[in-house]
Amino acid sequence: MGKEPFDTKGCESSALYKCAYPAPYPEVRVVEPNPKYAQLLLEDYAGAVSELTAICQYSYHHFVLEDEKGEVSELLNCISLVEMHHLEILAETIYQLGVDPRYRIIEKNNAEKYWDSSFVFYGTALCDRLTADLAGEWAAIINYRKHKNMIKDPYVKRILERIILDELHHVVLFNQVIEKYCQPRFPK
Repeated sequence: MGKEPFDTKGCESSALYKCAYPAPYPEVRVVEPNPKYAQLLLEDYAGAVSELTAICQYSYHHFVLEDEKGEVSELLNCISLVEMHHLEILAETIYQLGVDPRYRIIEKNNAEKYWDSSFVFYGTALCDRLTADLAGEWAAIINYRKHKNMIKDPYVKRILERIILDELHHVVLFNQVIEKYCQPRFPK
């Protein structure tokens, strides 16, 4: 039986549910340990385009936009909490696949490359930040779909499918605020 969307106790608002697709998350389990699958998931977990990068980027954008655009700031905070849940799910899955879920990727030559804050797009303007956030969601969806096709474990596939639903929902949410705040204003 899958878990319901995560508990929002301690969060400022139950509006958090608007940032997660309204469907239960599958149980985190794997058929058997598989370091190759874990290596793929480490990219989604802590690569350049990853949950960790999204969390840090959205958190930074939340902080710097809080006074300027409260509505956008709240949305970024809300989405970052969903991404934190993804990070937790991926960490547990990677661990069950037999690999320590440190914030790194393992390259083809088995070299470890640790997560770096230079992966974050900091930006200087609202619309640059939002379009970068939207692009990051699409890039994550592409990576998740690619990894889902490479992984044969049905339990891991279900986890990735569920995370993809959240990421697609984030695309819709980012498009809404981009449409509201980033459309060109032509003189009448």
